[in-house]
Amino acid sequence: MFWNKLHIGRVFSVISCDGNVVRGGKFCRKGKMWKMTGFAEAVIAPDNPAAAWKQVARTAGLAEFRVVTGKVAGSSFFRFQSTDMPPVAQRGAVEFELPRHLLATPDKYTSQFCISGKTPETPDGVMVNVAVFPEKSMADFTDDMRQAGVLADRFVHPFLAVDNDLDTLILPEIDPDFGYYGNSWMPIGSEQTVRQNNELWLERLKKSFIFPVKKQFSARDYLPVLLAAEVIVSGKIGNAPDSFKVLPDQVRPVRFRGHLIITALLLAGVIGLLVWRFSLTYGDMIKEYRQITAETKRLKKKTSELKSSIKRNSKEIKEISRIVGTVVGEADAVAEFAVLSERLPGDVLVSSVRWGEKDIDVVVQCEDSNFDFDRHFRSLRYWKVTQQGRQNPDSAVATITLKLSPIEEGK
Repeated sequence: MFWNKLHIGRVFSVISCDGNVVRGGKFCRKGKMWKMTGFAEAVIAPDNPAAAWKQVARTAGLAEFRVVTGKVAGSSFFRFQSTDMPPVAQRGAVEFELPRHLLATPDKYTSQFCISGKTPETPDGVMVNVAVFPEKSMADFTDDMRQAGVLADRFVHPFLAVDNDLDTLILPEIDPDFGYYGNSWMPIGSEQTVRQNNELWLERLKKSFIFPVKKQFSARDYLPVLLAAEVIVSGKIGNAPDSFKVLPDQVRPVRFRGHLIITALLLAGVIGLLVWRFSLTYGDMIKEYRQITAETKRLKKKTSELKSSIKRNSKEIKEISRIVGTVVGEADAVAEFAVLSERLPGDVLVSSVRWGEKDIDVVVQCEDSNFDFDRHFRSLRYWKVTQQGRQNPDSAVATITLKLSPIEEGK
């Protein structure tokens, strides 16, 4: 609703087609009145009907809000008394009234309606104007529009301008045989009747519109255009825009598509400019930060490698220190072992020998558990038995542990 009011706030155009002639007018707001700032007329050629639409639309159809009107084959118009209610509920009332006012309801049809006055009998009562169109007839009406590339926001039946103040309308270009006389259709009557009715409507329309003063302009010829414009400026479309939707989507303009595209492009440009400005201001700092971050990672990795290397080298150093600290041993160990072997009796078996830093530990086995090794080794020059232990003394073979300690040089 807001967008419809915005479009018709200053300028709108109306194009009418009665099957033979296409006429159009452009209207601009001037104070409380609406001035018809442009008009055009073109005869429809049987071999190229779209040319007339193009010619009129180029002259009088360039406006933000565009409306078409005219003769649609098989269309019907009636009024009925209803209650003031929202457009959605009112449409249900219109559907309910169709069988009562139409001789035969089309299989596929579309309709538009508007409030056209109060009823004095009931406080909430209103009069509703209804126009009904077969879908095929509406498609035929818009074929020439589509071929000419003419788009329109709404179709407005000229009889929707009928209200309680002036409830009679005769338009031979819309219906050549019948006119609408106070809530019913009757034969059109004489030419004088038609002229008088048209003059009444033109006098009323002069209260809302300023007509062109050019000689080629005939207000009577543009009466359907002016009637549709009267419906627009009365606010009926702005108050209930969905009630007038009868045009196929193919001939309706898509609003603000170009604006949205330009907005998106400008927004992308602004974002690009902000990115470029940010790179100029903080580009060097970001580059330096990335270098510092990379260097930090490299140093952390190197530190980890050095710690692993230190740990590994520490183990090697400990092993080397242990090896270095080990006593080399006795250079004459073989000769000493030879002397010990010579002193042992033949029935004694040496199980193990361990030469420490100072002492020699010997484990021997013999049959005599009381054998005195201390006395036996007393003749040795450099060694003496300092400890002697026996195991399994009651068995056939005794195990004896000996510890030989070196004799001090002074002794």
